[in-house]
Amino acid sequence: MSNQILLTITGEYHVNLVNMLSEKTHALEGKWLNSKINHIDNQMAGLIKVELDPQHLKQLIDDIKQLGLTVTWMELPPIVEEQVRRFNLSIDAKDRLGLVKDISAVLNDYDLQLQNMECNRIGVPDIGGTVFTSHFHISTVTPLIRMSY
Repeated sequence: MSNQILLTITGEYHVNLVNMLSEKTHALEGKWLNSKINHIDNQMAGLIKVELDPQHLKQLIDDIKQLGLTVTWMELPPIVEEQVRRFNLSIDAKDRLGLVKDISAVLNDYDLQLQNMECNRIGVPDIGGTVFTSHFHISTVTPLIRMSY
């Protein structure tokens, strides 16, 4: 029987790191279900959701640590993927203080889970300020109920 495990991995980034991590997972008959890996400068941080037989978990953790990475993990409750609804949301607006906080509050009111967020502020001399541009990947496992603001 396989369990779904969320691995959190941090450390120094190097070429072929993702390939080495996937090889170690697959060598233990595990499957990558989802991953988000980012790096800044020479450091990386990653979340990797894997399906793995619990008897192989300790070996996978040890194998990842041998790569010089820090790893933590948690077991996830099973979610039927067909129940998950995914959405993409883009927002462009004149920038102001608290905009991300306000957007997050609305997403929270709808019980939406933020999967990925990319926000940028761009200076626009013609308007004498900055423009906020953003892209969100969100999901929910509960039906959406229309709310008005």
